[in-house]
Amino acid sequence: MDSLKFSAAVSRALLRKPDGIGMLGEKSLHSALKYYYEPDETKHEIAFEGFFADIMNEDGITEIQTGSLFSLNRKLETFLEKCPVTVVHPIVGERRLIYMDTETGELKKPRLSPKRGRVEDAFRGLIHIRRFLSHPGLMIVVPIVDADEYRYKTGERKRRRAPNVVKYELVPRELKEEWVFAAKDDWSRFVPPGLLEKPDGFTVKECALALSRPEDETRLMLGCALAAGALRRERDGRAFAYFKEET
Repeated sequence: MDSLKFSAAVSRALLRKPDGIGMLGEKSLHSALKYYYEPDETKHEIAFEGFFADIMNEDGITEIQTGSLFSLNRKLETFLEKCPVTVVHPIVGERRLIYMDTETGELKKPRLSPKRGRVEDAFRGLIHIRRFLSHPGLMIVVPIVDADEYRYKTGERKRRRAPNVVKYELVPRELKEEWVFAAKDDWSRFVPPGLLEKPDGFTVKECALALSRPEDETRLMLGCALAAGALRRERDGRAFAYFKEET
């Protein structure tokens, strides 16, 4: 992780020309991450095997996905047959909300969103590409980025509901963490060691209690670890018992 390099990438993204390479309809977070992972614009938006790769260089292909990962399935199926692929799936950590007056352009005082993103939130998206998580050519990178979210209100009301809010732009401020999933053990690092060492395995409920996380989120995390080959599971009555897979 390189904070200075990330700051420079954000600056390039914000100063980019509308007709620059690969900039059509591109948002600031996606653009900043593209400059961060590959500063050379000539290696952006490369046509390959019927698709466009966000980055293609001597290390392979890098796909940056700020939204749903489901749409990557066809690309991964094609790209992984030809070269290594890195999927970058950012999570917004601290989010400052900034409202804009649409008539004057005035920006209101920023306020912090009570929601804070964590690396565990990435599993909600990664589960959609679980069939590729055990592929030796795939690496997952989850950057945790603090950002400013610019919003404005349309003034339209539906009965007694509050005015509709439009999320205009998400501008990254700082790279706080960077999590890499490349080896099997990377996928089981969030499971408490005491559970991994249990000879009779552990359940989703036990893991959720130990992590103080909801069971549905814990199930997604364990599902990804299972798909990556870091865990195995066995039927134990009405539930499943999870065990650490030997490397």
